[in-house]
Amino acid sequence: MTTNSSAADLMDFTAEGVLDKALLAQLLPSEPRAEFLAGCAQVERDLTRACAAHGDFCLASGCALEGESCLNALLNAAPAYNKACGQLWLPLYRSSRPEV
Repeated sequence: MTTNSSAADLMDFTAEGVLDKALLAQLLPSEPRAEFLAGCAQVERDLTRACAAHGDFCLASGCALEGESCLNALLNAAPAYNKACGQLWLPLYRSSRPEV
């Protein structure tokens, strides 16, 4: 994304999973940002549980992150992870923008 990108490009990049959680969070005011980050945290926990359910552990002894988020699970799920967070972000971003 460049500084010349339009709002439509931003929406497209977000829907495609091109933009990551940190960048998307920066584009939100504080109240919707907190809601967005909480939603992404739930996506992260869900992906971690799904990874563990498939036996795809980082450690031979199993998942060390019971109830937490696992970076390996998130990396394995990319870009679906970015898309899932993007779907949470889009309505929050739209509702936080002043009508033009």
